[in-house]
Amino acid sequence: MRWPLIASLLAFGCSLSLHASDSANVAALAESYDHPSLAPAARVEGLSIGIGHMTFELTSGSAAAVSAGNQIVGLFFRGTGRYVYETADTDEATIVAFESKKILGKTAEKQGDTLTIRSDFTELYLLTGKVPIPDLTAGGGGSLDEHFKKHQEKFSRVRLMPSSHLLIRQRLDRPVSLVAVAEIDAADAAVYVYDTIESKSEELIGFTHRREIANRELASAWFPAIVSEQPIGRSGRSFVEPAYLLADLDYTLTAGDREAATLSITETIVPRTIPQISYRFDLLSNVWDTNGRSRELHLLSVRDEAGHDVPFHFAKNSLIVGLPQKTKDPFKLHFEIAGDFLFHPHSDSFWELGTEAWFPQPDLNGQYYTIHSIVKVKQPYTAFAPGDTVARRQEGDYNVVENRLDKPVQFAVVLAGKYGVSEEKHEDITIRVATYASQNDHAMKQLSNLAYKMIKFYESWLGPFPFKEFNIIEIHELGFGQAPPATMFITKEAFNPLYGEDNQIFSKGINERFAHEIAHQYWGHVVKMGSAEEQWITEAFAEYSASLVIKRLRGQSSYDSLLSTWRANANDAARISPIPLANRLSVPEDQGRAFLDRTFLIYDKGAYILAVLNRQVGDTKFLTFMRSLQGMFAWKYLTTIDIAKVMQKVDDGKDYGPFFERYYWGTEMPTMPKN
Repeated sequence: MRWPLIASLLAFGCSLSLHASDSANVAALAESYDHPSLAPAARVEGLSIGIGHMTFELTSGSAAAVSAGNQIVGLFFRGTGRYVYETADTDEATIVAFESKKILGKTAEKQGDTLTIRSDFTELYLLTGKVPIPDLTAGGGGSLDEHFKKHQEKFSRVRLMPSSHLLIRQRLDRPVSLVAVAEIDAADAAVYVYDTIESKSEELIGFTHRREIANRELASAWFPAIVSEQPIGRSGRSFVEPAYLLADLDYTLTAGDREAATLSITETIVPRTIPQISYRFDLLSNVWDTNGRSRELHLLSVRDEAGHDVPFHFAKNSLIVGLPQKTKDPFKLHFEIAGDFLFHPHSDSFWELGTEAWFPQPDLNGQYYTIHSIVKVKQPYTAFAPGDTVARRQEGDYNVVENRLDKPVQFAVVLAGKYGVSEEKHEDITIRVATYASQNDHAMKQLSNLAYKMIKFYESWLGPFPFKEFNIIEIHELGFGQAPPATMFITKEAFNPLYGEDNQIFSKGINERFAHEIAHQYWGHVVKMGSAEEQWITEAFAEYSASLVIKRLRGQSSYDSLLSTWRANANDAARISPIPLANRLSVPEDQGRAFLDRTFLIYDKGAYILAVLNRQVGDTKFLTFMRSLQGMFAWKYLTTIDIAKVMQKVDDGKDYGPFFERYYWGTEMPTMPKN
């Protein structure tokens, strides 16, 4: 099921009182996992532990039971060992073979449909829930305390969610479910995660290092790179039902003179599956500015609707909150955040809180929220946030904007800076254009008219524009665009295409990019992606929609040129990975190459597939297909399985399963039919 509008849930009187004294104290539990105790070690030989598709072979060495509080939660092994990991998921076979070599330095052995990765290791730290731990009471293994301490220090550099957060959720809410996290110290270190709670998948994760970064903390950090990810108890192609939704976001942001800010946030949370007592959110611990300086977000408090403190643990971009009792009813949480996180890129006169987790939020499949926002910025700054403008006013030294968005969205943003602003009402849509540091009246008028022209073109076959107000905001950089709800961030060449050599270079293709970002209001907000695997729904569909604008504005030759570019870009990248797994691409020695290949798959190959479908069925059926997706899945999550079914219905019952199997889930490139 993909969620319809949840106004009825939001109308629910959220009166649940959460008393900290009665609560499952997730802060204390996290502390016990962060500072575990080690039992006396035992000598082990020929011990094997199997979890999912992973087998740990403890050939010879010492192992000690690990306890969090008074509960044994895992083991620490040091000696000679080996892991054997298998994947029989044919969807990921190509990328596993690629990433195993690049990330782990191992060749994945192929036998039938199964790939096997083997690696020796010297240390294993295994934390589990519901996985039997072998008896380690025989003794004779010496002390592992110092080795364990060094292991923890080494793996503290891993930029992953604390393992305690997954184990706490299992312990409090799903005690019969199996979970495990293993830190594997080898020539190429790895982490194995067996998660039946959130992602419902098992992962083998390697790491990349960015030693060229000037910031010492980042240069020594271990950045995760997924080598394999296999679904647990589900199809890897289906929408993953979330444990809970973020259903409403209500915040006040007060910005100081420079970087300092406070955030007061109230969120409505709607449990979806079983009654739960613990809730985990993504939340940035810090951000790095363009000078490599760490800017901190401090979570000062979490409170319930009655104002009682609620226990929480916040570390490594992850927040877990514990309620006093399990609930399946909607409830509210209030968060207070402060810090110096409003950095100004390259010391420019603007700051942005973008699509990253600057407020507590679940994974993509649980983001389905309306927004009420109040943003206060010191004059002369002007602030922008998505939604209908409730009011713009002055409060002492502050410019204040209040907005409300009553459609469920993802990717809330806010931006403020020194801007000239012009707004124009085009029939039923207000288009607001903001130019950086000055009032560029010519660009404002031109871009407002162009945006409305493109919107009317889209409306003729995608349906009514989803928002009453649309902000177009200049970003003082070059070469990109971004489209949060009811908003377009677009760089300065769109406003001054002929000013300076750099602007002239980056202005090539600016109309297509402009049309692409407007199309995101349909592809990305009206219909949504519920996971990174479905990102082509936002990017490829926006890219192809933009190509139809270019065809209308510039003619067939410009459209054909785009097709040729997509095909050329996608040809090489298509051999590395299928489209849904492109976000997993990582090349340690050339992350720029990995970024390009990802783009060539999600944007270019995806758009080329749509162009092939358009040529096969003709314009009438194809536009009916696109409009049907917008109508049938308005304000819902869309999957590629749904896309194939709608295409089949539009094309008189023809089975499109094999088409998507070869070109979307597979690595083949389709051939463009002749006219």
